[in-house]
Amino acid sequence: MKTKNNVQKAALRSAAVVVSFVLISFTVSAQTFWKRLLENTGFSDIAMAMAAPADNTIEKGVPAETAATYYYANEVEPAMELEAWMTDDSRFNTSQFVFEEAIDENLELENWMMNETFFQPVVDEEAGLELEAWMVSDKTWKI
Repeated sequence: MKTKNNVQKAALRSAAVVVSFVLISFTVSAQTFWKRLLENTGFSDIAMAMAAPADNTIEKGVPAETAATYYYANEVEPAMELEAWMTDDSRFNTSQFVFEEAIDENLELENWMMNETFFQPVVDEEAGLELEAWMVSDKTWKI
């Protein structure tokens, strides 16, 4: 049963790969697909007129052989003039820092600072370790 499921999965994956390759090939050649298909049918003239882009219309009265003549002229802009506001630093300095020097107040000695009882270390005395019966029991440790 397990082999049958694995074979089915492999077959489905292979089919998916083949289908994706076919779809990719259609999308790559889709630009000229309809044109080639319609050229080979009996309605080739009508089909080509329908498949042709709409912007290829030629206006009447303009002959196709008319050559376009172009006249190139060098454009020159007038020289820029420097005005007073362009050199004004107050317009362009966005960061103006004001520095104030920090001044600390003098420290004062207070009464509680001189009281040595506030600064005596507190000694916590722990009780001594005691050996209990279970700590040396052969039943507990099975030695």
